[in-house]
Amino acid sequence: MLQTLSIKNIALISSLTIDFGKGFNVLLGETGAGKSIIFDALNFVLGAKLDKTLLRYGESVMRVDAVFTGLKESALNLLKEFGIEEDEVALSRSYSTEGKSTIRINGIPSSQSVLKEVGEILVNSYSQHESIDLLKTKNHLIMLDRYGGEKISTIKENLLIEYNNLKEIEKKIKGLGGDEFERERTKSLLLYQIKEIESANLKVGEDEEIKERLTFLNNSEKIFQAISICEQILSDDSSSSINNLQQASGLLSGISGFENIDDCKNRLDSARFELEDICQTLSDIKVDAEFDEDEYEQLDKRYDLIKSLTRKYGGSIENVLEYLHNSQSQYEELENSEVLLSRLENERKQIEDKLNNQAEVLSDLRKEVAKEISQKIVTELRQLGMKSSNFDVKFSKLNTITTEGFDDVEFVFSANKGQELKSLSKTASGGELSRFMLAVKNIFAEIGSAQTLVFDEIDAGISGETGNIVGQKLYNITRFAQVICITHLPQVASYGDEFYYVSKQEENNTTVTNIKHLEGDEIVYNIARMIGGNKVSEIALSHAKEMRKMTEKV
Repeated sequence: MLQTLSIKNIALISSLTIDFGKGFNVLLGETGAGKSIIFDALNFVLGAKLDKTLLRYGESVMRVDAVFTGLKESALNLLKEFGIEEDEVALSRSYSTEGKSTIRINGIPSSQSVLKEVGEILVNSYSQHESIDLLKTKNHLIMLDRYGGEKISTIKENLLIEYNNLKEIEKKIKGLGGDEFERERTKSLLLYQIKEIESANLKVGEDEEIKERLTFLNNSEKIFQAISICEQILSDDSSSSINNLQQASGLLSGISGFENIDDCKNRLDSARFELEDICQTLSDIKVDAEFDEDEYEQLDKRYDLIKSLTRKYGGSIENVLEYLHNSQSQYEELENSEVLLSRLENERKQIEDKLNNQAEVLSDLRKEVAKEISQKIVTELRQLGMKSSNFDVKFSKLNTITTEGFDDVEFVFSANKGQELKSLSKTASGGELSRFMLAVKNIFAEIGSAQTLVFDEIDAGISGETGNIVGQKLYNITRFAQVICITHLPQVASYGDEFYYVSKQEENNTTVTNIKHLEGDEIVYNIARMIGGNKVSEIALSHAKEMRKMTEKV
C-alpha cells in the first residue's frame, strides 16, 4: 500500500506530506482545489511522462517521494526481477529547470522506464481522461489468463515446452536442408562451391608468394640494370675487386708468421669468397629478372582467382580451405540425411499433435474462464445501474500456434438492450466506461499485483442509488487492496475509512493547496457539505450521519 506521499513544488502545491490508510481513502474538496494535482504528482513518481508545466511557478525544482509497504507476495516476486529484495519500496523523482532529472528506487539511481514498470506493479490507476489498459485488446488475453490462475499457467508451461521442442526439431530439419526442394537446392549450391574451391588447388601462403613475384617482375627492368652495373664494378677485368683481393692475400702469404698478418690474410680470403658468392647470386637474380610476359599473365590470373575465392569464402586461403572442409561435411550429411530427416519429420508431427492438443485444452479452459468472467461482469454492471448492459469475451483462432496458444481474445460490450456487442473503445461512453472499469476492478483486484488502486472521479455522471452501489464496490475492493479515490458524491464518500480535505488558500500573494486529515465530526460535516452545499443544515447533517451509519462506519 501507499503509506506516504510527499510532494514539493508541484503546481499549486508548495509542500505536502500525506499519510494514507490501508482501507478506503477519500479525497474531498471543491473543484479546482488541487485534488487531481495530487494524482498528477503520484503519477510523476510512478514513472509517467515528464510534464514540465507541473513545476510550481517561480520554483526551480519539483520533487515527489512515495513509500510503499505491506506488499503482496505477487508484487514482491515481480519486483525481484528489478533487483528489489526489500518488502518496503521508496520511490523518489525530481526535476529542475536546469533540465536535470533524478530518479531513485530505494536510494539507488534508476531510469524512467524501470520506474514506470515498478510503478505499474505497485499502483493501478484509473481516470476518465487517461488511456487505460482495458481498452487495449492486446491486454485482454493477459487479463483472462491471469484470472484463470494456476490452471491456465500450468497448461501454458506445458505448451511452452512443446513449442520449444518443435522449434528445436525445425532447427535440426533446417540444418539438414529443410524440405526436399530446399535440400536439393542446398546440395547443388554446396557442390558448386566445393568444385570451385577444389579446382583451384589452393596452397597456404601461395598468395603472398605470387604477390611478391609479381612485384619483382613489375620492377624487373630496374633490377636488371642495377645488377648489371654491380657486376661491372665487381668483376671488370682491368680492376676486378676479386682479383685485387686475391693479389693482396698472396702478398701477405710471403710474410706469414708475424703477429696478426695471418689473421688479415684469412679475412681477405673470406671477403674474396663472400664477394664471389655475391657475384654469383646477382648473376642468378639477373637471369630471373628477365621479364617473361607469359609467366606474368599466368601469375596475375592466378592471383585474381585467389582474391576472388578469398572474398567469397572467408578472407584468407586458410579460411577458404576451412570452408571447403565444412561444405564437404555438410554435403555428406545431406547425402545421407534421408533416414535422419524421416525420423525428425515423424518427431515433428508428434510434437505438432501434442502442441495442438495443449492449445485446444488451453482454449477450452479459457472459454470456461471467459464465461465466468462475463457472468460476473454483467452482474456487477447491473448492480451499478446498467440493467440492459451485456458483456462477452470474443474468441478467434490464429493461423499459427504461438507460446500463448492459438487464441485471439477481445472484450466486447453493449450498454443498451438490442445493441450489438462491440469493442469497448467503440461502445462505452465516459460514464459507462467508469462503471465498467469499476466492475472489472472488483473482479480482478484479488489476483492483481497492485495493492493500491487509484480512482479519479470514477463516479462522474452517477447519482442516487447507483452512487451508493459504486461506493459499495469501491469499498469491496479494500478486501484485497488499498483504494484512493477522489469523489464528489456523498453516497461514495460515506464508505470511506480515511478522509482528506483538499483546499486552496492565498498566502503571500500566491495560491497554495493544502490538505487536512479529517476525523470524527469533521467527516460527517464534510459529507453534509456534499449534500447541501457550503451552508450545512441540520437536515444535511442528519442525512450525512444516517449515510455513515448505513455503511457501518460510525
